Amino acid sequence: MKRTTMTAGVALAVLASGVVALTSSPVFASQGQEQAPDRQALAVSAADRAAVAGLDALAKGPDEVYERGMVTPYLNDLYSVSYQRTWRGIPVVGGDATVLADGQGQVRATVAGTSAKVAVPSTGARVSKAAAEATAKGLQGATAKVETGRLVVKVTEDKPALAWEHLLIGTKKNGGPSHLTVWVDATTGAVLDKVEDAADGSLNSEWNGNVTINTSGSSGSYRMVDTTRPGLQCSDYNGGVFTKSTDSWGTGSASSKETGCGDLLYAAQQEWNMLKDWMGRNGHNGSGRSWPGKVGLNQLNAYWDGSTITIGHNQGNKWIASMDVVGHEYGHGLDQNTPGGTSREAGLGEGTGDIFGALTEAYANNPKDKPDYTVGETVNLTGSGPIRNMYNPSLVSNDPNCYSSSIPNTEVHKAAGPLNHWFYLLAEGSAPGGGKPNSPTCNNSTVTGVGIKDAGRIFYGGMLLKTSGMTYKKYRVTTLTAAKNLDKTCNLYNKTKAAWNAISLPAQSGEPTSCTPA
Repeated sequence: MKRTTMTAGVALAVLASGVVALTSSPVFASQGQEQAPDRQALAVSAADRAAVAGLDALAKGPDEVYERGMVTPYLNDLYSVSYQRTWRGIPVVGGDATVLADGQGQVRATVAGTSAKVAVPSTGARVSKAAAEATAKGLQGATAKVETGRLVVKVTEDKPALAWEHLLIGTKKNGGPSHLTVWVDATTGAVLDKVEDAADGSLNSEWNGNVTINTSGSSGSYRMVDTTRPGLQCSDYNGGVFTKSTDSWGTGSASSKETGCGDLLYAAQQEWNMLKDWMGRNGHNGSGRSWPGKVGLNQLNAYWDGSTITIGHNQGNKWIASMDVVGHEYGHGLDQNTPGGTSREAGLGEGTGDIFGALTEAYANNPKDKPDYTVGETVNLTGSGPIRNMYNPSLVSNDPNCYSSSIPNTEVHKAAGPLNHWFYLLAEGSAPGGGKPNSPTCNNSTVTGVGIKDAGRIFYGGMLLKTSGMTYKKYRVTTLTAAKNLDKTCNLYNKTKAAWNAISLPAQSGEPTSCTPA
């Protein structure tokens, strides 16, 4: 239910659990008299047929099977359907695929994680599971729990190999949270790949003023639990969910944990609403649920650990739960809970977080924290202002504006620069006017923006076509595919392409090379 305001100055897609049987028959809304077909079912049926037939990018060998996972409604009667692949019953990691289909039962696009044959010489492991686990643990600072261990076929850079996959819960070597998946070659014992789902970084926050937040309870007993958004609640880092006898939260100072938790709820609720209203997404996880948060970490930091958002403080001991920080951390959750899971290449996860922080600010349009394209600008985490700049990344720590072959090996926060720059150019252009800052282009072109809402829709559409092992280059392919399917005039496609060119990321194999207005 809607609750009362906080005091002035207060800072504020998961894979299906089981395999879904493939079907090629259309589904109708109800039995008996003739009914209009269920548009999602028609889209899924078309995608299933494409997967069974091995259509286009979904080509597969005789021992390979696609098993449907996540189905996510998008915009314009479009649906993203993801698939996991098996070879002789063994899961193929890196062999996943996504299909974009419409409610008329037509396939619009297919994207696959690899075009290589996934067969391996033998299904027998020469390296033991225990030895592979020990190797994986060596990549983590401290391992508290080994969540899973299984034999898979791992496709890395289009090369398949039999491998042991281990998910390790613990801490990084720098002390931050770790939710690390490691693949160890079951023949040679070499580390083939690793993906860290937990994300932590130096982030920032500030106040939102007098705002309304959703809590629960009744007179005399209120809780920071949002029952209208299942899973969303906020707790003291060292205790339980915040409770109060009145439904007026916050002290007016961001040094209060209660205020910080109110900030977190406000920002998460604004992001939830933005996802619904602008992108058609059902909750943070795509299935009508969100994730809990905690405030009180004794670090100059905030992070996502794979299931929870945790908020620390700045150098002035104020809890850093601003909209861009909270939106950023929930953005990591969105990255993990869209097809393909957490993006592997450096910068993509951090850039995704920054983009969703900017989108949340734009949607809320709070006069206390006006929409902008700087990250952590409202609270000086260490006394040096914003930690990243999206319209000109080089203004902060000389972060790169342009894509180059060195980006995949760049520190993850700095490597977000080109993606952030691309998003600003797509949203606002290189010379937007109206008081918005100009943005330099890497090819000296002039770029016109589409507005932040449509830019967000295009980027989210690219996320719905992700596969595992996502890269900058693949994002060019998926966002152009999304833009082409969103707009019959080709305006979004042309401007998306111009923005990628403007950060020096050239055309890629598999992207739609042209668009003809309908």
